[in-house]
Order: sequence, then C-alpha cells, then structure tokens
Amino acid sequence: MMPSASEDEIVLHALQEATRSLGIDLEHSLKRLGLSPRLLAPPGRFAASHLLNYLLEDMAQHYHCQDLALHVADKLSAPQLGLPARVLSLSLDLENGLDKAAQFPVFYRDTCYWQHSVMAGQVTLSKPASPFGSQFFRQRNVFGTAQMFMLLRQLTGKLWHADAVSFSFSDPGGNFTQTYRAFFNCELHFNQVVDAIHFSDEFLNYQFAGSDVNMLRMLEARIVTMQRELLRQRDFLDQARLLIDQRLNFSTCTLDELAVYMNRSEGQLSGDFDSSGMTFDALLHQRRVERAKYYATALRAPANVIAAALFPGSNETDCTALIPEG
Repeated sequence: MMPSASEDEIVLHALQEATRSLGIDLEHSLKRLGLSPRLLAPPGRFAASHLLNYLLEDMAQHYHCQDLALHVADKLSAPQLGLPARVLSLSLDLENGLDKAAQFPVFYRDTCYWQHSVMAGQVTLSKPASPFGSQFFRQRNVFGTAQMFMLLRQLTGKLWHADAVSFSFSDPGGNFTQTYRAFFNCELHFNQVVDAIHFSDEFLNYQFAGSDVNMLRMLEARIVTMQRELLRQRDFLDQARLLIDQRLNFSTCTLDELAVYMNRSEGQLSGDFDSSGMTFDALLHQRRVERAKYYATALRAPANVIAAALFPGSNETDCTALIPEG
C-alpha cells in the first residue's frame, strides 16, 4: 500500500500543476531567486516556509498573474489548512466544528488563525489582517482564504454557499477580478479590515456526512497531549517562544495573536513580558533570526531572499547581515 502524501507534498504538487497549466516555468522561477529546484522534492519542507510565500509573490509579479494563488488552490486534491481544519471536518456539524477548531488556533496553516461570529443571521468567518498577509504576501493570504472556502463547500456536499467574501487588500482588477468572481461565485469586497467569508447562519446546523465522533476524540486528545508535552514545565518565555516558532512555519506572529494562542488578554501578556525582562519585539526578532539561519543552512536559500521573506518592509542590508552564508 502506497503511503499517503503529506500536507506539504500535496501543496507542492498543486503548485507544480498550477504553474504547468499557466505556462510558468517553476524550476526557472526558483533558480531566478537562487533557490534549488530540489526544494520541490519530498519531504517538502519548502511548503511550510516563508520561502514559498516569497516565491508565490515573486511569480505573481514577474508573470503578471495576480490570481496565481487561486489557480494553486484549484489544483489541490483537498484543502490543507492544518489540524483545526481536520477537527472541523470530523465534527458533527458546522457550528460544532467551528467551535472546536477555535480551540487550536496556533495550528492553522495560514497567514493567521480563523475565528467566527454570528450576528443578525449572518456568520462571519474571519482571520485578523496584518501587513504580512495584506501587503507583503497577498498570494499566501488568498491561498488560505480559498482553502477555507473550498473546505466549507466540500464538507457540505457543495450545498453551502457564501453571501460574500472580504479581502484586506485592493482589487487586483481586470481579468484577475473575474477569476476571483468565478472561484468564489459571490459578492467580493476589497480593502476590508479583515479577510472573511460571510454566509447565512442556516448552514451552522448542517450535519457532515464524514463526521466521525471516535476519530474526532482521538484527534482532539492527540492535539491536547501534543500541546501539553510542548508546554509542560516551561516558563513563560519558553512557551511564548514555542508558539511563535509554530506560527513562523507559515507566517509571522503579532502580540495580539500570541495573546489568543496563550489564552491571555493583551494586558496580561504585556505584563508577563515586562516581568520576564524581554520584550515581545525582541523575542520575535530572535526567533526570526533563528528561522533565517535554518533557511540558510538547511534549505540553502540566499540571504537577500531570506531577508525579504522573513523581514518584509525592513532594511534588507541590516537583515542580510544577520544571516549566515548557506
């Protein structure tokens, strides 16, 4: 029996299929950035990295393909949003699944975690916006939104539909907007405060055909055990460091996001940092530098690409000085 493909391998396969259908030379795109085409081979560490984010954005600009992320999402055999999405998939219904998925926000494979609210018969499923996803890496951001949209349709046998989708960036315009409309098939709102999917609360009670209570309990127990083992007998800074590292697999981490992951208010979290003798910004910078060293040594990425991918908007010269030669 052939082993099933990992989440990373599925994402990279979709990337290869999408670029092939668009006539984009993926290997050439990697080489142009000084990255090795071997990064596309298993075990697929490239998919869970800022380097993929940077590559997507670079190809979108270089090939004038502002809807690239939607083409990649369309080639996925199934959405790959991480453990919370798996919890959602195994739940009894949509409402129960969204509630349960919200308990494990740090494990989303996206630019940020998803959360939902209900008001006046309307569900808003959103992820907080930040310059990382709204300004610097829109393709990675859209890739996550498209997957959440696909997941909801998949779980309901395509009976679910959205009333609107919101994006925290500007309308790409022209034929790209048409691709967005064709993919989401609903109202689109750009330049919004958050990235969100809006739909009727009538769908919350929709029961999933693939619900599996026993598998769900086992998965939840596994995640809880994993969290407990990771954070057990660790002080505040160690816990914060591990959670930031988890988010640095795909995105970045802000102070308010870390407060959600640690189940604290922002005020409590700020007080904890004051007591620790280290600021949040200093800890985040430290973890980014460690991640940069990993990209340089394990993935052999050039310093200028690492700097642009990990420290977007910062002075590239200052950032490259922190990164060792690969």
